Amino acid sequence: MGFEIPEPIQKMINEGEYAKAKGALKSLAEKQGITEKEREEILFEAERLRRVPRDFRLSEEDVLKSLKEDIPDASMDDVTSWTKSGALESRIIDGKRLYFNRAVRNLFILNKDAARRRVKTAEKETSTTAAGEIKDMRIHAQRAIEARQKSKSPLVTPKRFRIEYTLSVHPGAVPEGEIIRCWLPYPKGVPTQSNIALLDSFPGEPVIAPNKMPQRTIYMERPAQKDKPTTFSVTYQYTAWAFVQPVDPRKVEPYNKKEDVYTSYTAERPPHITFTPEIRKLAKEICGKEKNPYLRAKKIFAWVYENITWSGAIEYSIVPNLSMRALERRTGDCGMQGLLFITLCRASGIPARWQSGWSLAPGVENMHDWTQVYFEPYGWLYADPSRGLMDSKNPDVKWFNFGNFDCYRLIVNTDYGCELYPKKNHFRSEPEDFQRGEVEWKGGNLYFDQWDYIFKVVPMSK
Repeated sequence: MGFEIPEPIQKMINEGEYAKAKGALKSLAEKQGITEKEREEILFEAERLRRVPRDFRLSEEDVLKSLKEDIPDASMDDVTSWTKSGALESRIIDGKRLYFNRAVRNLFILNKDAARRRVKTAEKETSTTAAGEIKDMRIHAQRAIEARQKSKSPLVTPKRFRIEYTLSVHPGAVPEGEIIRCWLPYPKGVPTQSNIALLDSFPGEPVIAPNKMPQRTIYMERPAQKDKPTTFSVTYQYTAWAFVQPVDPRKVEPYNKKEDVYTSYTAERPPHITFTPEIRKLAKEICGKEKNPYLRAKKIFAWVYENITWSGAIEYSIVPNLSMRALERRTGDCGMQGLLFITLCRASGIPARWQSGWSLAPGVENMHDWTQVYFEPYGWLYADPSRGLMDSKNPDVKWFNFGNFDCYRLIVNTDYGCELYPKKNHFRSEPEDFQRGEVEWKGGNLYFDQWDYIFKVVPMSK
């Protein structure tokens, strides 16, 4: 991104004067001599400010009321203290302190005192569901490792899934009869994902993006309905494979620094992959004197998992630099953890890239992001720093998420921040990742608060 917010406008934003800053940005966009690209970037900064309050809706009173459900003796002094420490995330927006919608939930992850005082605790998950599906991923890891020992291929323990996905635009979000354009997630054809079959869609005759598109979509359009939701749905099946590749660090070879895989995937990619002084310093501290790229990446993987605590994240579209947010706050969700891992790897001369979609672990299906790391002569291996190290005495199971990959995945994206197919005309709700879908009409983008989605996973036989 080439546009930099002028200092006076940035000062308004820093001081929470969002309405004033939005007006200044819109005026700036109308000035003569500004290129179309610059105008678009300026208007997105204004749009970013419009979106922030949707993630920060809670007052201090709302937070205290929610806290008392878990900590009956919580007081406003607690709210003030945890706000000051950053454990309760908040922002000043047009003169009011407002809190992140998930601030209370995150508090119990980020603050030991709050967790200790909590009366109501989350129920512990059992290792299997009633249907016998795996919930404890250590079981799956062990099975995949054992299967790999009997196989010449790294692709093992295949599992077939059926996905039913429905997106519903709220009544009145778009005038009746106006055409709504909708993009839904669709499986990428990659080595760990095969036999993709579209079973049904509504409306019919959808457009499936070519497999070469880094963010794969299935596109549909239909007129907005009167006084009822306008729905789009798709049903498909595919086979997912676990990937297990034992690595002998002694056999890892130096990179050919002239090859595209090295030059492309060790490069900076602003705004989210930038080699700031903090990144360069940290990468050197983590790797120390280690020269082996595999062992360097392993150190980075462990550092991110042990030092960047997972917590629910604000929408990516309102974050200027996802990896630096994770580093500065020492917390973030899987995508922020993943981008920080990628950034540290690239700054250390290790090719790394993005993947994302959904985790289909039974009972905990959710959007998820992870990464890939390249080593000679092994090629691209997987790394999921958010899942990190498993609690196991078996080192192969403990480190399963570094180098290997479970079969409980839906891979939709092999990159982030890419063009959709067909091209979207307006700003995206999520400009980086693509997991929930995107919707627009001629009047503009439809943001997440204007539609809902249902994602249903049906495990099947092989």
